[in-house]
Amino acid sequence: MKIKFTKEQIKFALDLAKKRHDAKHISFRNKDVAEFNNSNKLNLSSKLNVDNQYMSHYIGIMGEMAWAIANNQQIDENIYSVRDSGQDFEGIEIKTITYFGKGEPELKITKKEYERRKPPKVYVLARISIIRNEVELLGKITRENFDATKVTKQYGPNKPVNYVVPASRMEEI
Repeated sequence: MKIKFTKEQIKFALDLAKKRHDAKHISFRNKDVAEFNNSNKLNLSSKLNVDNQYMSHYIGIMGEMAWAIANNQQIDENIYSVRDSGQDFEGIEIKTITYFGKGEPELKITKKEYERRKPPKVYVLARISIIRNEVELLGKITRENFDATKVTKQYGPNKPVNYVVPASRMEEI
């Protein structure tokens, strides 16, 4: 399922991303920006004419908005000074990727996040298209099925260790 966004929705998401990012204490606000940076985020920040530091929040919000639109729900507009509960909707965590490469899209949860946060009942994998201003909801998986299916993967030296499930192993939305 693909959700196309209006200019107003994009502006709303960008404004909320800036608020979420800037609410974090300066000592850790940009701690992971370089670690999780990629060419898609740089291209997106250039297209939106906004600093790259906001892209992780923006991409996440766009995935949340796609789920909210598809399911007639509201996204959480609260601003947290540290982090939210790890669930974007009751029992649901949305993970949004920018990947359009040769391999299959994957739901990845860093091992650190997996062990630290309260587990959601369901993970949803979404993918944002920078070119088309849309988000595709690729699939969903229960935490139980994620645990039974996940493999450990590290995408490069000095990159975080992740638990990964390919989109083909997820339930279609």
